[in-house]
Amino acid sequence: MRQKSERRSESRLRVFSFALALPCLAAAHAATSPSACLTNGGAAFQLAASSRPIPGAGEVEASLVEAAGRKPTDFEAQRKLGEFYLQDNRIAQGIQYMEKAARLNPADYNTGYDLSLAYLDSGATAKASAQLRAMIARQETAELDDLLAEAEEKSSDYKGAAVAYHRAAELDPSEDHIFNLASFLLQHPHYEGFLDEALVFFRYGAQKYPRSAKLTVGLGVTLYAESKYDDAVRTLCAAVDLNPADPKPYQFLGKLSRVSPPLQPEIRTRLAGFARLYPENGAASYYYAMSLWQEAGGESGANLAAIEGLLKKAIAADPSLYEAHFQLGVLYQDQQNYSAAIEEFNRTLALRPDYSGAHYRLALLYSRTHRKDLADEQLALLKQIKKQDADAEQVEDNAGSIQAKAMPPRTN
Repeated sequence: MRQKSERRSESRLRVFSFALALPCLAAAHAATSPSACLTNGGAAFQLAASSRPIPGAGEVEASLVEAAGRKPTDFEAQRKLGEFYLQDNRIAQGIQYMEKAARLNPADYNTGYDLSLAYLDSGATAKASAQLRAMIARQETAELDDLLAEAEEKSSDYKGAAVAYHRAAELDPSEDHIFNLASFLLQHPHYEGFLDEALVFFRYGAQKYPRSAKLTVGLGVTLYAESKYDDAVRTLCAAVDLNPADPKPYQFLGKLSRVSPPLQPEIRTRLAGFARLYPENGAASYYYAMSLWQEAGGESGANLAAIEGLLKKAIAADPSLYEAHFQLGVLYQDQQNYSAAIEEFNRTLALRPDYSGAHYRLALLYSRTHRKDLADEQLALLKQIKKQDADAEQVEDNAGSIQAKAMPPRTN
């Protein structure tokens, strides 16, 4: 039941998932911006995540239930049954017995930690915070501070989360703790100073751990958020070079492939390598196609047959890749193959209904093909999406205006 922080940090690395976009990124690059929304989650009891049955689980459970019932005041009996339920993803039952074990032996570190994780997984963030604060009062560790930060973050107490992440990194400036702190700060750039602090800590982490791909990627994404586009691309190229077999840095580099024209040859070389290493990876084919398209000079340039082939290959590998459908539609539109373009834009919207670029191009194509009713429908949907985006931005701005401005001291 150890290596808790490492496993949780890996879940935070899925921070840069492509479903969400950094609020602070420039609108002009919204279609290609990498996400920096860092997702928390995970637990020490990772067996549950696999959903695989525990061999002989029925007999084991019966034995553990019998022992726990026969020895209601025995710490080990309650703890073992609680851990069994947590590993079997029966969180509510696991909490019941872990709470009994914690009452019998409040000082047991592993029980308290795993109970806190279970509270977080069940959504009981207040209980998790209380449990962790009690443990920290007895014996503070960076691991406890890091988990408390996650609880505070899930409770939307972002100032408290920042303090706890800082404390964890101060106690133990490990690769994981620095990454968790910096990525949290990057996730909340609307707090005054948080984006600047994210850059400070990603730089510190990348210098302290120069072979860390995830810290280097985080630094690149933060530089992009600070509009330092050339520096961002150079940093992501360096992240790719740290481990050319790791697909994650390539994906971020692909997201930024259009923002630094002077570095296009370096980007293209690495994306070509991505496509060669992972021929069945839809993102690899897509990003290489877009890089070739930019090299060719746009829709009227060269290599359009190769680009079309790569986009189709990307879709075949990953039918949910709406960006590939959209770009294939753009290619067909510029070739005046309007029926094929309309089909691809509709496929884009089937996967992502709020994709404004597809609505706009469909409105143009329907108007051009004399289907005014369909064109008007697309324009109405586009207007609605823009209003929703404006409303959401206003809510975010209002929230940011009342947020705490003071920052905890930096890690030395």
